[in-house]
Amino acid sequence: MDLLGDIRNHDNPVNPVILSKTAVSCRQDFKILQDLQDMKRTLFSLLQKLRITRLAAWWNRQRVVILCYHGVTERSKRHPNDHSGLHIRADRFEAQLNYLRRHHHVISLAEFVEARKNNVSLPDYSVVLTFDDGYRNFLTSALPRLVARNMRVSMFLITDRIQPENQSHGNEWRESDDERYLSWEEIKTLQQQGVEIGSHTCSHRKLSEIVPAEAERELLVSHQTIAAHLSQATMPLAFPYGSYSEAVIEITRKLPYTCALTTDAGTNGDATDLFLLRRNLIGDDDDEALFAARVSGLTTLFQRARMPFCSGLLKRNEQAPKAQMPSLNGL
Repeated sequence: MDLLGDIRNHDNPVNPVILSKTAVSCRQDFKILQDLQDMKRTLFSLLQKLRITRLAAWWNRQRVVILCYHGVTERSKRHPNDHSGLHIRADRFEAQLNYLRRHHHVISLAEFVEARKNNVSLPDYSVVLTFDDGYRNFLTSALPRLVARNMRVSMFLITDRIQPENQSHGNEWRESDDERYLSWEEIKTLQQQGVEIGSHTCSHRKLSEIVPAEAERELLVSHQTIAAHLSQATMPLAFPYGSYSEAVIEITRKLPYTCALTTDAGTNGDATDLFLLRRNLIGDDDDEALFAARVSGLTTLFQRARMPFCSGLLKRNEQAPKAQMPSLNGL
């Protein structure tokens, strides 16, 4: 997030004293947010030891939790370009799957949607696993671990990024798999293995920020492309960046989509709109305690509690002079 505007704007120079004070303020705010992150880890670790996390899971046992992954990597350290930790290291992913196997019941997204439409009860502690974007490391790193545990999963594809031909790299993980996308032949193989395929639009733009006609094209063409390659008439949708609007939702309802997934954190019950399903983002920073808290619904409560505090920090930064700084490291 650009908190300081353009420092190199000579038409509107910034007082260096004000700039220095602003930079110090920003560093303090970032330090506060980092401290909050550390406090959150400590808090959820304590709550897990006290079995409060399991109590929260019991409270939400009849609600369905949907988890959102992006990739799984065999690297020992995070990829330098993966600043937010979207690609989870394999050992951490295995630990998360083992936790789910011990404490939850993994079902497919299709099972959840079908149960909702037919008013059928699902097993307590049901969890749905989803992967966005269509990175090749899903095939080479994530899928073998899911298959070994007989866990169902859904994959949402960005159709413009799918490779047209088989890449002939085999099923062994390579470093390039963390940045390379799947081919249609590989996706067909996934479909044959029981992976549910859905749309993540054509270009992965925020649908709420483009005109409705273009949003409709993104939704329609991506659906048509997947349907043509996989002979699949209906499918789920995942909104890129979790971004949607009332207009986007109405367009989606009119197309052959079974449901639509956001990235709004929380759990899903009988009254949750099938086209506004909540999902919980999972990243490489999630240790077992934090992961357990996400699956139980505790982190949603934490996020709601900290929103007023974070809003105060952002409001203060919005009042700072319009200046841009490449980095705060040198200040």
